[in-house]
Amino acid sequence: LGEVIGAFRQMYRRISDAINERKKAEEALLESFQQVEAYSQVLNNELENGRRMQLNFLPNQLLQMPGWETAAFFKPARQVAGDFYDIFQLPGGSIGFVVADVCDKGVGAALFMALFRSLMRVFSGQTSLDGLPLTCSQSFLDEPTRFADNPSLDQSHISALKAVKLTNNYIALNHGDLAMFATLFFGVLNPSTGSLAYVNAGHEPLYVINDGKIKDRLKPTGPAVGLMPDITYNVQQIQLEPGDLLVGYTDGVTEARSPKDEIYTRDRLQSLLTQPFKSASETIECVKTNLFAFIDIAASGDDVTMLAVQRISA
Repeated sequence: LGEVIGAFRQMYRRISDAINERKKAEEALLESFQQVEAYSQVLNNELENGRRMQLNFLPNQLLQMPGWETAAFFKPARQVAGDFYDIFQLPGGSIGFVVADVCDKGVGAALFMALFRSLMRVFSGQTSLDGLPLTCSQSFLDEPTRFADNPSLDQSHISALKAVKLTNNYIALNHGDLAMFATLFFGVLNPSTGSLAYVNAGHEPLYVINDGKIKDRLKPTGPAVGLMPDITYNVQQIQLEPGDLLVGYTDGVTEARSPKDEIYTRDRLQSLLTQPFKSASETIECVKTNLFAFIDIAASGDDVTMLAVQRISA
C-alpha cells in the first residue's frame, strides 16, 4: 500500500508540474500576444497619423475659378497612398493641376508622394531648388502646338511645365537607387482663355468631353517621372471651350476588380463618361458610384483618384 501511495504522489507531482508549466507557458503566450497587440496599436496609430498628414497634403478646398468648376475624389487602398492630385495658382494668374500615381503602395509610396507633390509645386513656381536651376533642353520645346493660329506656347506655361523635367532629374539623380517613379499629368491652364498646355508623363490618358461626346484624349507625351535623368517631355496644347469637361484619373479606376475578378477597364469608364453630365462634381460622383458598385465586396487593390475641371457654358 505504501508503494502505491508513493507512486500516486509522484504521479500527482508530475501532473502538477505539467499543469504549472502549461500555465506559465499560457501566461507567457498571453503576455506575448499583449505585447504584439500593443505594438500593432502603436503602428496603427502611426499609420493613422500618416493618413491624416497625407490628406492634409491634398487641397483642403479645391481651387475654384470664375467660369470654371473643379471636383475631385481620393480613396487610398491602404491607410496611406501613392496617388495624389493637386490644383494651385501659378504666377501670372495661370492654374496648375496634377494627377499622379507613385509606383507601389504603402508607406514608401506615400513618402514619395509627398516628395513628388512638393517638387512639382516648388519647381513650377520658383527659380531653383537645392542648386538645380530652372533650365530645360531645347528638345523640351520641340513639340509644336496643334493650332495653326497659335503657333507658340505661353512662355509662363513653359516655365511652369519645366517642373516635370526638373522633378524627374531630382528623383533620378538623388533617389535612383530606390527605383521609385510616378506617372503624372501636369496641366497649366489660362482660365481667361481656356488655353491648356500640358505634359503627360506616362499617365493614363485624360478625357475632354462635351455634351456626352469624347472630343480628345490627352495621351502620354513622355515616360514616367524618375526613371532616369534628362528625359525629354514634349509639351502639347489644347483649347478648352465652354462646356468642355476634362477628366483625369489613376489606374486604380480602370484596373479595379469585381468580386468575380473582372476588370473595370478603360472602355467601361469611357462608356460612362459619354453620358451627359451637368457638372464636374456630378461626373465624379457618377463615376465613383458606378465604380464602387462594380467593386462591391472585393478587396481594394489600388488607390483611386479622380480630378475633373470644367469650363462652364456662358
